Amino acid sequence: MPPARWRESRRFRTNITGLGRNCSIFETARTWAYREVRHHFGSPDTLHTAIHAEVHTRNAEFTEPLPTVEARAIANSIHRWITTRSRMWKDGAAVYEATFVAIQSARGKKSGAARAARRDERAAAMLEYMRGTS
Repeated sequence: MPPARWRESRRFRTNITGLGRNCSIFETARTWAYREVRHHFGSPDTLHTAIHAEVHTRNAEFTEPLPTVEARAIANSIHRWITTRSRMWKDGAAVYEATFVAIQSARGKKSGAARAARRDERAAAMLEYMRGTS
């Protein structure tokens, strides 16, 4: 049984060992689909086709794949949720793109601040070292 907050762990994103085939396919395909949606705005049919192809590809990677009907049901579930409940689909391409840019900008600023702090620490350590050797 996975730990209580398994979906929130960073390790879960890349290591899905221990989950069943259904959960494994669903979790990996849905996160892929959330990123893929930005290439299919205004065309739910092409999104549907892309999700189906991805689910069937991930299903084929198992030594004993799920039946085609189950894989199709997983793909339909992901597509239905994205097109009926997801804000990224409802808000449209412009809002999604603006949100994406804002998120990436915030991540860049946070990363830049952390890099600057590390650089300043290294410079201070080097200065201290230089003072100690003089």
